[in-house]
Amino acid sequence: MEFDSLKKSGIINLLSAFGRSIWLPQGIFYWTARAKKEATIDATIGSAQGPESEIVAGAPDKPVTFYLPSVTRPFAGLKSEDVVAYAPMLGLPDLRRAWRDWILRKLDDVRSRVEPCLSLPAVTPGVTGGIFIAGKLFVDRDEVVVSPDRLWENYSNVLERHIGAHIETFPFFDGDRLNIKGMQRKLLDTLAGQPKAVLMLNFPNNPAGFVPPRDSVPAIVHALVEVVEQAGKPLVVLVDDAYEGYVYDPNALQRSIFGDLCDAHRRILPIKLDGASKEFLLYGGRLGFITFGLPSGLDVERKALQDELDNKLGGVIRSTVSNCTRPVQAAVLKALGDMDTILAERKRVVDVLARRARRLHDELAKARLPQLKPLPFNAGFFCFCDIEGVPAHKLAEHLITNYKVGVVPSEGGKINGIRIAFCSVPEKDIPTLVAHIVSAIKDLAGDA
Repeated sequence: MEFDSLKKSGIINLLSAFGRSIWLPQGIFYWTARAKKEATIDATIGSAQGPESEIVAGAPDKPVTFYLPSVTRPFAGLKSEDVVAYAPMLGLPDLRRAWRDWILRKLDDVRSRVEPCLSLPAVTPGVTGGIFIAGKLFVDRDEVVVSPDRLWENYSNVLERHIGAHIETFPFFDGDRLNIKGMQRKLLDTLAGQPKAVLMLNFPNNPAGFVPPRDSVPAIVHALVEVVEQAGKPLVVLVDDAYEGYVYDPNALQRSIFGDLCDAHRRILPIKLDGASKEFLLYGGRLGFITFGLPSGLDVERKALQDELDNKLGGVIRSTVSNCTRPVQAAVLKALGDMDTILAERKRVVDVLARRARRLHDELAKARLPQLKPLPFNAGFFCFCDIEGVPAHKLAEHLITNYKVGVVPSEGGKINGIRIAFCSVPEKDIPTLVAHIVSAIKDLAGDA
């Protein structure tokens, strides 16, 4: 957007430097808006959707945004105090403790290592809010944040335009595995010019839908330990766990890599950013959490350290959003009283998405089109396909105009491809989706 009206009116001159620099990219929301109006197959929406009967026994076949009954049900029984009163800045104390228990439940196989390191989670306005708060506390203006080159587009607005950092990337894949050596080299290069490094890891990844194999995790952790030992400088790892729990490959890591990073080295500080948006399918609730994995070797009293971190977190929250919505906190707290039911209900959703992911994988494999190159995907809500010979935005426009199919294109640097949100496409529509993508590429290949 050129902001011609703002310029012509002179209001552009009244904006702060930040006001002039911030903008909403013509990305996901643009293509989602187009798809809602024009598409018969919408693979733009980053929320799990489909027939209600797929997730709730006896429910009708009407299309819905998937939900967990045990999470939505408590809203009806909230007391007035849980609706109208302010919430504490860092969240309801009982919810903070319950979410800590939830994290330990998810990380049960490494609980003995994680539990001594785990701070008390603080409530944030969604995972996006958690990323913003972590960035404000741990990233300086003009510092480099290292990320794989397959990254959520909103990182740029949060970390670069809001905070003034620079995101520098390394190629995400080495063949069909995480590019561990590339990650290590990029971190060492970064540490040569600044006193600490900040690394963003997002598994399952948005947009690629990838989680590393379980057997590769020790090598990932070892590479990061080597970085801090060789550089003699600390590393902050921001672990974006927005899609935690949605893994469809038994050989992939089934839970957050945060559990492996806890107490890996006294110079490594992992920060877990998770929440109810995807884990509990409560997108509109805007309920996230920020949790620290504090190394055990720190020569300080734990309670004092927790209190001081809470003070810093409270300062950011109070000066931005003041506090997070109390009704959602109260409802999620009630739901967390029965974690077994939450997991059982979510498994139905995971099973539906797993079938879609497998069907998409099979249909893309059958396509055998040289210009269509799907990246490895085994988790999350998305698949990403590199496109050769046709600009991604041109392909997306052709798809929605001529085939009534919505996808999200991505172009920049060496990346040219489309994100396919299989989370919102019923399994029966996936063969048609892939067939239309193949046809559209063939239509345009001669014109590129």
